[in-house]
Amino acid sequence: MKADRHDAPEWITSGRRKRGNLAMVIPGLLGTVITIGALHFASQAFVQGTVKHLAESKNQSKPVPVAEIRRAEPQTDWSKMVEEQARRDAMSQPQAEQPKSTANNAAKQTVFNDANYTPRGADNVLPVEKNYKTVEQEKPAKKLKVTVIKETKDTTCWPLKEGSVERRNCKASVNLSRRN
Repeated sequence: MKADRHDAPEWITSGRRKRGNLAMVIPGLLGTVITIGALHFASQAFVQGTVKHLAESKNQSKPVPVAEIRRAEPQTDWSKMVEEQARRDAMSQPQAEQPKSTANNAAKQTVFNDANYTPRGADNVLPVEKNYKTVEQEKPAKKLKVTVIKETKDTTCWPLKEGSVERRNCKASVNLSRRN
């Protein structure tokens, strides 16, 4: 069913002619002005808060540091301080089994350099057992020889085209009584 413009009721066609494009432009302009005004006031409030924060931070004194790094006094004897700390650490730890040899404690190394370096060896090495047996790997199976014999041509379905449905159905139905 087709309808022409002049067949439509007058209240439908007259409303479009009266409004025009001005009715669409005015709400768009009002929305744009309101949005720009809101963004301007929001940015002013943000900038004022930032300026106040900067002004307050200049007047504040330096915060007191939690820990200060100071240079040691030149007359400090570091070896005594290290030994005292080692004694305190030893006292705070529970006493484990005392070593039987006191010769190791008496000859404690205090000077470390290349001349008196003795390598300790690896920490994560396990001793090798005497009756260690190697695991024999499985030998791969011998390759099988496969011989492909061509299919003998069946003369019962020879006029039919190779690969066609008719030929496949013909071959499937041949010698059904002799098959196991």
